[in-house]
Amino acid sequence: MAPAMRWVRFNLVGVAGFAVQMLTLAAVTRWLGVRPSVAVVVAVLVAVSHNFVWHERVTWPGQRRDGRLRRWLSFNLSNGLISVVTNVIVTTLIVAATGAPLLVANAMAVVMASVVNFLVSDRYVFTGAA
Repeated sequence: MAPAMRWVRFNLVGVAGFAVQMLTLAAVTRWLGVRPSVAVVVAVLVAVSHNFVWHERVTWPGQRRDGRLRRWLSFNLSNGLISVVTNVIVTTLIVAATGAPLLVANAMAVVMASVVNFLVSDRYVFTGAA
């Protein structure tokens, strides 16, 4: 698959994952009363798990089944760590500096992390893609 098409698919999965993240963030802060920094971590981890499943099916299809656990661990350690760190730090800084709503600040953080996450996924996590 051409890199440009892979980038498009990555972002389509990312948009769906972003929706999952925003819904999770809203739910755990509003309904469960979880403080924002912890809620961001929970929401990111839920979205990362969602995205892994769809990236294997859509963005990097043709992966061998026997490497799935390694890829899942690599994806969570790389994209998960990049996303959690970026989301918590950037979201917190934007809210503190501007008073922006939590969901708006978190959306900005997601955009910042997306390019790095794609490069790491393409070059290291899903290297066996067809």
